[in-house]
Amino acid sequence: MSKKRAQLPNRIISIFLTLLCILFLMPLIVTFTNSFMPQNEILAHYNTTPSIFDLINGIKEKFVQITLIPNQITTSQYKDALINQPIFLILLENSLKITVPVVLGNIIISVLTAYGFTIWQWPYKEKIFFIYIVVMLMPLQAVLVPNYIIADKLKFSTSYLAIILPGIFAPFGTFLLRQAIISIPKSCFEAAQLDGANSFYMLWHIVLPQMKSSITALSMLVFIEYWNVVEQVIIFIKEPYKKPLSVFLSTISTDNISLIFALSTIYMLLPLYFLGISQKDLKKGIELSGIK
Repeated sequence: MSKKRAQLPNRIISIFLTLLCILFLMPLIVTFTNSFMPQNEILAHYNTTPSIFDLINGIKEKFVQITLIPNQITTSQYKDALINQPIFLILLENSLKITVPVVLGNIIISVLTAYGFTIWQWPYKEKIFFIYIVVMLMPLQAVLVPNYIIADKLKFSTSYLAIILPGIFAPFGTFLLRQAIISIPKSCFEAAQLDGANSFYMLWHIVLPQMKSSITALSMLVFIEYWNVVEQVIIFIKEPYKKPLSVFLSTISTDNISLIFALSTIYMLLPLYFLGISQKDLKKGIELSGIK
């Protein structure tokens, strides 16, 4: 009996966490299921403007009726998005043009910088790393103006480079990977140095094999951040056809809500896929970094 009583709090916690998980996943579930709902059905559920019949019956306010299961399933909005809307594929390519270089560049710079901050001994190392942390803690709005001034001086304030270069040299990756390198036993480096190994050999054969999870975690965090980039695009990119999907979705007319649901579903599939296949590495990488 005492054992059952001891298990009761755990069951309550499990039920609570399950309900909390469902609550957080509800927007994704609604977006996915409603993407197969025809336009007239969506308008019937999500149109908050009272009709003439509602006004006659004394109904002055109409509330949204969230529905998970559509009465009629259709894929016409997906056809409209992928075939009849060629701009969608162009903007999808724009998102990849921004996100992929930032992820690859940030990983390379972060690995080399974190390795230099951890293994090499040089003057003012900790003071400079403290500056890295200060910059990392600054909100995006505080660094947008300096970024714009520098990009304008370098004559690329209206190109993707104004977004890509600050993303590549963002200090968060250095901080994350430095914490992971610190967790590697010093005896590994000492043994390699006794055998005559140079810095490049230790980086390639000791550090990188033990940092796969942390690098995966970093790549996922950077990918999600720049896949959903909005503020930098609004400031730097002026041509509509050069903007990524993250900005385009907010400009679609609300008269075509079914298209919004379909495009949103397609837009979130890639991050969800990468999160699904790298979930274990993401969790392990954050644990190794020591970030709570």
